[in-house]
Amino acid sequence: MTDFRSDNTCPPSAEVLSAVMPLLREGCSPYAEDEITRAVQQKFCEIFDHDLVFFPLFTGTAANALAITQISQRFGEVICHRGSHIFLDECGAVEHQSQNRLLPAEGPNGKIDPDRLPPLVDNGDVHRTRPGVLSLSQCTEFGAAYRAAEIRALSDPARSAGLKVHMDGTRFANALAFTGVHPADLTWRAGVDVLCLGATKNGAIGAEAVLFFNPAEAAGFARLMKRSGHLASRLWFLSAQISAWLEDGFWLKAAAHSNAMAMRLERKLYDIGIAPLYPVESNMVFLPMTATQSEELSREGFRHYPIVQPGGELAARLVMSHSTTKPEVDRLAGALSRILRATGNAQGKLPA
Repeated sequence: MTDFRSDNTCPPSAEVLSAVMPLLREGCSPYAEDEITRAVQQKFCEIFDHDLVFFPLFTGTAANALAITQISQRFGEVICHRGSHIFLDECGAVEHQSQNRLLPAEGPNGKIDPDRLPPLVDNGDVHRTRPGVLSLSQCTEFGAAYRAAEIRALSDPARSAGLKVHMDGTRFANALAFTGVHPADLTWRAGVDVLCLGATKNGAIGAEAVLFFNPAEAAGFARLMKRSGHLASRLWFLSAQISAWLEDGFWLKAAAHSNAMAMRLERKLYDIGIAPLYPVESNMVFLPMTATQSEELSREGFRHYPIVQPGGELAARLVMSHSTTKPEVDRLAGALSRILRATGNAQGKLPA
């Protein structure tokens, strides 16, 4: 059985494992007060060409919820895309932790359309919540990568209205690998205040990084981590993973590989006349697929997530990882060709 459900179903990378294992025999100071964490923070400052503050966390959900809590106010609104992970797939963690309301916005491919932003200015009405944070997903839940200009088109009006800008960067490395720009261009230079940078889906054992680009805004964040149960004793174990993940640019190489595997699948699908539902700009491919076709694909040995599209149609989400191989992609393409041709997948065929 080959697993294409997610990029966190694969094993951690050998690079991260080999770097972390010796440290488990030694240990470090607890609560992120260790030399590894300090060194990783300095490395991030160099990567992003900016003075910043770094905190390691176990999960992306905790990173998003705590980061947004840190930069938000009481009785606030967090504007996010209707298809974003924080809105659909984090069990209300942001609302629970921050006591803010999530306000969904619309836009194609998981990107917020600047022309469809809700009102950003607080009009003083005590009967409504105040706009406080704009949250962007990079990449989006549909695999799209925001370009720098697209981020600025959203962050400029948000910041002018006094909002802070949060980025859920669980696949930020994939966006960097796709766009080829400097990490700063997709973050602080484009108006992002805090980035939740995901490593778990890109080769780490289980580690996320919260990066505050204004160090003053990080004040008290460790206490927030403690109060919410996320100031773990061995946070150095997370920092060690991130250190290895960043070493020699591995994080970008791993992301580039998973992107390339998705684009390989895309090319093979186009060759047989099947069109993905969304542009392939990261490591995810979405295909229209009936329940019967999905079951057949599973029987052929390819695990995947059937998902319901905004219009109610069923689709298959296929995700590549740092460990996906060309033969695995080729076998998947062959199975899809057999299944979709045999069952007449009209939705997925290219126009004549």
